[in-house]
Amino acid sequence: MKRIFVLVCAVAVLIALPHAALAQDHSEANSPKAEFQISKALVVGTTTLPPGTYKFQCVFVDGKHFLIITSSDDGKELARVPCSQEQLSGKIELSDFRSVTKPDGSQALTAVRIRGESVAHRLVLD
Repeated sequence: MKRIFVLVCAVAVLIALPHAALAQDHSEANSPKAEFQISKALVVGTTTLPPGTYKFQCVFVDGKHFLIITSSDDGKELARVPCSQEQLSGKIELSDFRSVTKPDGSQALTAVRIRGESVAHRLVLD
């Protein structure tokens, strides 16, 4: 009887392990990179990106989230802005970014959504 009880407990632990791993908070992990081609100038924080192809990634550094934009050509960092994560109801099927038109007519980045994640990376604007 004691062996059966131990066996049942062991099976219960093995069944519960994958669920515990899935339930862990992954908000401190870096996001995958997403590549975007922009056709018009885009303001990201204090940096204006000219039309071109760029890689976007949210990274966790010193307890804070930052959206980092790098050149697709040489990988050089072009902009780093603080961001916050907004939980979405499901996984993102296609990477995209959101922007607003400023009073001067320029486009300013407000958020990035990266394929495979379930969060939107919203820029923390001053």
